[in-house]
Amino acid sequence: MMKDRFASRVDMLSPSPIRKMMAIAKELVAEGKTVYELNIGQPDIECIPEFAKAINKKASTGQINYSPYIGEKYLRETYARYLNHYFDRRSVSHLVVDTENILVTVGASHALSNTFLAICNPGDEVLVIEPFFSPYIGYLALAGAVLKSVPTYAENHFALPSDEEIKRHITPKTRAIMFNSPNNPSGKIYSHEEVERLARIALDHDLYIIGDEVYREMILGDQEAVSLLQINFSREEDNEKFKDLLIVIDSASKSFSLCGVRIGFVVSKQSILEKIALVNAHSVACVSDLLQFGVAGAYDAVLSQPDYLEKLRQTYRERLEAAMKAIADFLPEVVAPRPSGAFYLMIKFPQFEDINEFCYFMLEKFNVGGETVAVTPAHAFYLDPRRGRNEIRIALVVTPEKIRKSIRIMAEALKAYRVFKGNQTRPCL
Repeated sequence: MMKDRFASRVDMLSPSPIRKMMAIAKELVAEGKTVYELNIGQPDIECIPEFAKAINKKASTGQINYSPYIGEKYLRETYARYLNHYFDRRSVSHLVVDTENILVTVGASHALSNTFLAICNPGDEVLVIEPFFSPYIGYLALAGAVLKSVPTYAENHFALPSDEEIKRHITPKTRAIMFNSPNNPSGKIYSHEEVERLARIALDHDLYIIGDEVYREMILGDQEAVSLLQINFSREEDNEKFKDLLIVIDSASKSFSLCGVRIGFVVSKQSILEKIALVNAHSVACVSDLLQFGVAGAYDAVLSQPDYLEKLRQTYRERLEAAMKAIADFLPEVVAPRPSGAFYLMIKFPQFEDINEFCYFMLEKFNVGGETVAVTPAHAFYLDPRRGRNEIRIALVVTPEKIRKSIRIMAEALKAYRVFKGNQTRPCL
């Protein structure tokens, strides 16, 4: 084979542990084993019905066409109305979003990839708050840039560190600061004070500030998410400069249980979107007009039926309560900070130095009555290879009864794993 046959950026890419677990789980299900797939954020909840109605209406015209590379105007208009309504219904001050501030992408993943391609040169850095959604690394690698992290810790509920600590990680190569709230994987919601601190640091250092807000509707308690669009500095010149740095990422996937539809959004100043949209045009040409029509129907529906999202929140709250109760009953020795948002739970097992082997053991070599559990080892959510080695992430994507059963299976798997490790020191057949 010819040396250096592939581009060096490919060496920066690898399948995430989430996808590896998913592939194994699917094979086991095909073999007849029951696997509670808590490793991936794919809810078992049916998608919002208005999506299918809108899709059918559009498909019945017989016209499935190219769409503008910035996205169909009807979806951009509808999403802008939804976003303004999201703040107005809570009576919070915010920047008003118009159609020209919206770019439609192939999911939030594409939104981030295109944003990085538009703002980063090879060798640039983006600072992220850790733990973080592990595919960020690959999205940034496509642009030839690298991720740097600011650590937070489960023991103090993933609170943001001091400004001095954050600034210590900024270098001449830093191009942007990025955070995700509500956070995947921790469920942390950053307070208004924390978001404003990040925004101020970005402003003072002339860095883009990227808010991944795809879980904004997934609220598990009383604390609502704070958007970058709510930041208002005391000096008007600061606010005007901040608009030139602000980028918000969103998606229809989680709010409407439409993970496979792949419709996302970038929200920013028009002059920024024009550059990101050019990447859109040269990567996918355009986003499916059929799917955009369906998602517009979903946003239209929640504008007239606001109880849909409140019912969705209640569903995840019930699942969280089941998880916390089961952890107290079956895994009393673990550290499990109660998440405020998203639908994930981070669990630290102090007795482990490295929990990775146990996760695969439970999935591939253990069952209770033909049932087992897939979880995600948490080391992939950190840049520091020493961190997350004894943590897992579970997704609250099945019913409360199945969540409780899954955690009980984990407890039984731990007992079996200890025996398994003990037997490894003995002669084998």
